[in-house]
Amino acid sequence: MSGYIVTDFQLSIKEGKLDDFKAIVSTMVEITNLNEPNTLVYEYHINEDGTECHLLETFKDSDAFMVHLGNVGHLFDTLFESATMTRAKIYGNPSAELQQALDPLGVEYFAHLNGIERSSEKKTYTEQAREYARAREG
Repeated sequence: MSGYIVTDFQLSIKEGKLDDFKAIVSTMVEITNLNEPNTLVYEYHINEDGTECHLLETFKDSDAFMVHLGNVGHLFDTLFESATMTRAKIYGNPSAELQQALDPLGVEYFAHLNGIERSSEKKTYTEQAREYARAREG
């Protein structure tokens, strides 16, 4: 797992901005899903009262993260109109280029030390949809 880059970003959603936040998140998820096969996890989790959200991401490597920044980075200003970043943690061993790109966010870095990785047999929704489409084309 040492090549992966994992994020944990915590966002405080501004009062009265929940709908705007959800809209920009939907756009970012759609862009990521359609264009980034090496973004392995891209999930937003929101608390019950809609005031706090955690973004969890896993990228195959630093290059995949840079591709992601190229695809959605232009939307950050819109995102930050509806939310404030309260925590930014990166796990793994990012390249110098990626660190330079992330440093303005006030990121705290944690280098990979040790561990294991297990993969799931479960297929993603996208994989299932592609298989279904291929089967229908027959």
